[in-house]
Amino acid sequence: MKLFSLIAGASAYSYSYSTEYYYPTTESTTEYYPTGTSAPYYSTETTTNGEPTFTDCGGRITELQTFSSPDTGYGYYPNRAQCTWTIDIRGVPGFFIKANRFELEYTIYNCQYDFVKVIANGEERNFCGPDPYRRRRRETEKPKEGGKWTADLVNASNGGFEDMFVLGGQATVSFTTDHSVTKRGFEFDLVEADRLDIIEYHFGRIAAALPEDASWAERYVNRFYKVFNKVVDADNGENCYEENGFGSDDSADDVQVFDESNFCKLNGQVNAALNSWARNNACEGRGKVHRQVIRAARKVRNFYNDKMGC
Repeated sequence: MKLFSLIAGASAYSYSYSTEYYYPTTESTTEYYPTGTSAPYYSTETTTNGEPTFTDCGGRITELQTFSSPDTGYGYYPNRAQCTWTIDIRGVPGFFIKANRFELEYTIYNCQYDFVKVIANGEERNFCGPDPYRRRRRETEKPKEGGKWTADLVNASNGGFEDMFVLGGQATVSFTTDHSVTKRGFEFDLVEADRLDIIEYHFGRIAAALPEDASWAERYVNRFYKVFNKVVDADNGENCYEENGFGSDDSADDVQVFDESNFCKLNGQVNAALNSWARNNACEGRGKVHRQVIRAARKVRNFYNDKMGC
């Protein structure tokens, strides 16, 4: 059961309940800037004076692998865990964090008890839950005042973990638990992304930045995926660059640069990368599929440019 923190005046001390003792706790707030951001983020950590925090976990990850939350030996993660995995995988354009298992304590309010924090792509996201009995709960349930183990978290999701794409090879994953209620925890796979994953990620950035009142936005997204799915279906796992009449050297034809902020340029770069991929890998299908893709992709690019005044 979560108990109220007892706060005395302006002091930063509170008390958490154990089966035998009350332990004083100290909260400290740290300001930091995730990669690619200019506004500060704030992270609050709570230290229990008298009962040790579990820190025999985390570490540095330098290759694609599977990692998981610590286990007490009974199939559940420990209380008062503080774990951080620093992921730095060289030589990959990107990877996915995929959950084989994810079961953390659920709360209807902002994941304030046990949570996984991921900082990647210049953004912080937090995950907890899910709750298999959520439909049975009253939606009017309110969080307990003073019962939080951490400060409010940004971009929090209590519905479990959503598989994440990470551009490049770097991310930070941290795991924090409070003083009670443990679950089965998580197991994550790091899976390398391919070239189409990179293209789709950057298209997602364009789509997310579309004007909210743009009546044409859905048409633009649908047109892109019609082309995108065509190149996916045309891939047979081999390179057909020479068969498509483009010579023997394809190294210079692979578009690698994607602009970070100018979406008109990014739209053109996504188009160029899609064309490059089609020339190299659009091998299956009737006729010259790569030509069909290039023509259709150009129309999608021009549609966006016309609507956005590029």
